[in-house]
Amino acid sequence: MRSAYIAVAVLSFPGILAAQSPPPPGLAAVEEARSRACVPIIAEVEQLDAVLLPLGSRADRLLTIAQAVALEDPSVIRTLDPEDELEARVRGWFIDDATLAQRFVDTQDAAISLQRSVARENIKVVIEQAIGAVQFVADSIIGSNADLAAEAGQCDSAVFIRGVVLEECEGLSGAMCQAAAEPPSPTSPFRFVDEAEVMWEIQEIRPWTSPTGLMLDPNGQLDGARTFVYSRIGNVIVTVAFSPLLLDTASVTPEQVRAYQVTNDSLGLTFAHPGLAFSPALGVRVALPQPLADETRYIIHFGEPMDPEVIWVGAAGTGQPLESTIALGASQVTRLQAGEPLTLSAVGDELQGTEPAFVIELTDVNQAPAIRALLGYMAAQLSDDLTQILQGGT
Repeated sequence: MRSAYIAVAVLSFPGILAAQSPPPPGLAAVEEARSRACVPIIAEVEQLDAVLLPLGSRADRLLTIAQAVALEDPSVIRTLDPEDELEARVRGWFIDDATLAQRFVDTQDAAISLQRSVARENIKVVIEQAIGAVQFVADSIIGSNADLAAEAGQCDSAVFIRGVVLEECEGLSGAMCQAAAEPPSPTSPFRFVDEAEVMWEIQEIRPWTSPTGLMLDPNGQLDGARTFVYSRIGNVIVTVAFSPLLLDTASVTPEQVRAYQVTNDSLGLTFAHPGLAFSPALGVRVALPQPLADETRYIIHFGEPMDPEVIWVGAAGTGQPLESTIALGASQVTRLQAGEPLTLSAVGDELQGTEPAFVIELTDVNQAPAIRALLGYMAAQLSDDLTQILQGGT
């Protein structure tokens, strides 16, 4: 019931390492602004949570009742509230159905069996309509707070400056203000530092994940067939994923399709789905909405920052996290599967030959085996798995 952005909490840091470079000169200003902005935003999120919580509880209750009806489990009767109109109606159905069931056992009358089936379907419809009504109200509330969802993104799992938060908490209450006023606790849902510069000493690194096969997620979208690496310094988060890129051929040019085919042939990847173009690709997400120094761009690259082989370029100062998907060439895939690490560098207008404002390195731990395993899957199994999914009507 509750959407993902509603839960504002700070992740623990499984790997804490010392950052290798001094903090960017604009870090303090950016993080002070974030801490100030997030105090009222999180307070609003808590208020929204309070409104959504009873709706979520009601939906969970209705789903439990629906399951009991589907299984014809009468044990739920003792939990039904006779003062609740719907629950009283469900209770009446269970009692009537038990009576009809006994009559059917006694008479074997097919008309009674039909009567039971009709009544069961009717009560199912009543419950489904009640669930739909609750969902409609919740969706309406969430939809009317869409701006809050966007604003809350900068606060989700963030590290905050304690003193700035306490200043903004004057006259306010809530979980964040309470946590900032208390001694640090490992169980606190919020994480604080005393100075912004300390954030640059907090680094979290997660190795490349082990890939799985292509599948459908609960929403019917393609999932899996992906390995990704994650790096975080303070509130700057960089995620890079290697996966197959699948595109409708109508959305790409013939030149692009030919370039994809050259890459696939070079890597020994086969793909035979009319109407679809396929290429190994990198998906990039960089949580850097505001410049931290004098950078104008961010690049992800192989090699040293002063002489990089650039894979991706993103503009600085967009006000939003940067996201992109890049079809790779065969040489880039070869370097990835050889375990050559990737780096994010913050640079000016010149992409090469100048010292970056700062760099964030992505670990190469498990990179080579994960990339090789996924390439092997792309070569041997991806096309068949996609065929099965498409045959399922998705």
